[in-house]
Amino acid sequence: MKKSLELFIDDLKRDDFYAAHEDLEHYWHTIRKGEHPLKNLCKGFINGATAFELVKRGNMDGAKRLWSAYEKYFPLMREGIENYALFCEADQLLRALYQERLSD
Repeated sequence: MKKSLELFIDDLKRDDFYAAHEDLEHYWHTIRKGEHPLKNLCKGFINGATAFELVKRGNMDGAKRLWSAYEKYFPLMREGIENYALFCEADQLLRALYQERLSD
């Protein structure tokens, strides 16, 4: 998971939201059917990145729907979870993007 989150963060920094989605989704597919405690949090971060890919493509309604999904899963991020610092960094990047590109 650590490597996937690092790639996700690097992709966000380059505005490569499609790649960010793909990098984290690749890992998510390995945990999604099991009882991994972070599977839904990862799903939320995938939705967050995808929201900004939709912004790039001009689909603001879709972007807002996916951002809502990100917010839905965000409460699962709690101190002490695996790779908490990386999740925090990714969240800071996504929220800065939200303020810049998606908030009204």
